[in-house]
Amino acid sequence: MRRQHPAALPGYTTKNFWLLLIPLVRGLWALRFDLYSWTKGAGWDILAVTAMIAIAAVRWYFTFYEIDESGITVKKGMIFKTETHIPCLSVSAVTSEENPILARLGAVKVYIDTDSASGGKTAADLSLMMYKPDRARLFNILSKAFRSPENRGDKKPSGEGMSFTYKASSKSLIAFSLLFSSALSGVVLLMTALSGSTDIIGDRLEKDFFKAVNDVSDAVSALVGRLISGISPAGIAISVIIGLGFVISFAANVLRHLNFTVSRRGKSIIITSGIIVKRMYCINSRKINIADMRQNLLMKLFGVTSVHVNCTGYGKRKNELPVFVPICSVRAAGSGGVRGLDSVMERLLTGFSRSETYINPKLSYIMRFIGPPALLIFAVQLTGLGMLMVYPKWKELITFMTVLCEIPSVWLLFAKACAYCTNGINITSDSICAKYCNIYDFHTVTVPLERVSQIRITQTIFQRMNKSCDVHIFTSSEHIGSHRVRSLPIMEVQELIRERF
Repeated sequence: MRRQHPAALPGYTTKNFWLLLIPLVRGLWALRFDLYSWTKGAGWDILAVTAMIAIAAVRWYFTFYEIDESGITVKKGMIFKTETHIPCLSVSAVTSEENPILARLGAVKVYIDTDSASGGKTAADLSLMMYKPDRARLFNILSKAFRSPENRGDKKPSGEGMSFTYKASSKSLIAFSLLFSSALSGVVLLMTALSGSTDIIGDRLEKDFFKAVNDVSDAVSALVGRLISGISPAGIAISVIIGLGFVISFAANVLRHLNFTVSRRGKSIIITSGIIVKRMYCINSRKINIADMRQNLLMKLFGVTSVHVNCTGYGKRKNELPVFVPICSVRAAGSGGVRGLDSVMERLLTGFSRSETYINPKLSYIMRFIGPPALLIFAVQLTGLGMLMVYPKWKELITFMTVLCEIPSVWLLFAKACAYCTNGINITSDSICAKYCNIYDFHTVTVPLERVSQIRITQTIFQRMNKSCDVHIFTSSEHIGSHRVRSLPIMEVQELIRERF
């Protein structure tokens, strides 16, 4: 047993501990480091800070951890003692983070997760501040444990002797960051709306103002007119701020995923990424719930996809994405330096290959897909016409905003039409493959049968009439999630489930 690295001490203080230090330091500076006067005037504050530091030191001193072949054991407490043991084979993912300060101190923050619900949506089951050699030892022990087939009763597990390394290219990372930093098209539309509408509003208000103040002196009217027309620069400023937000998000994503490498060694998967804050993940491939090939409409047209995985603990913390392959070609042979999806998946995620045949929606179900966006387009036009009738003076602004609102509506219509052509489901001997669209995003998910907790078929009144249904696939994981495939022929779905189960 050994204690955590002393760098863990700040983590044991209260959340707002650092705010208490600001007035203390400021008071000491104001008194020109007169310790006697400072201590006399801020005695209670100094006592509170000292007590917090002492409590943090006691908590750190009585926290121990041990790593061995059986798993990870943590003991805490001086009076009320607790002991936590996590077997190696129960670990789903381990995340380690190392910023420049921790690197200089020889420390690394380690988060350990399992499929149990003892943690939280963003909290790990166990978090420790380890020394670097202990992190390396933990990863080695877990890698060996994940490769042990006898512990799981596997006779001859697939991928046991597999060894493969994938490194994302700079072009792939830039494309990935552009697509996933934020909704790029939404940012562009919002910036256009702000700059364009404020231009129109400013011009309109300026004209109305000059018309209403003909009897006012030219100097005063010109001055106030310039103030009113200043609305347009304000809109531009807001647009610039939004654009800067996107650029910052893009840059953060690039820095977070630089040097992105995935290595497969038997049943363990090691992922490294980051240039400033370096992250390393050790994933138990048996604990991966789904492989999710994500696309938007543009990616679908250009034949590229991003692969994400659902594994408890991976991509769980704030501002993280469970990305597995940033960008790859859907085609068998990649183009433009982008590797092919099948060749990467066969080497990194055996058992998660895509199905070739699917049960797809029938032609009579097409209105379920294109009907709602078509109604949305009509509703936007109707709203625009109504606004014109009520406010005819604002024709330019209303027309501009109506056209702008129609763009995402028409784009949604294209996305749903594409969803009608691609939605589907199939159940193979070892997995469920499903294709569905969630608003603008397309998903192709593969779920091993052992990770499927429930398949639910639902019908609305209208679906009963045309004999269609929605299929919900639930997975066994820390936080239950589902994947919904819309408008499939119910007879074919029921027959498929009976055959496979």
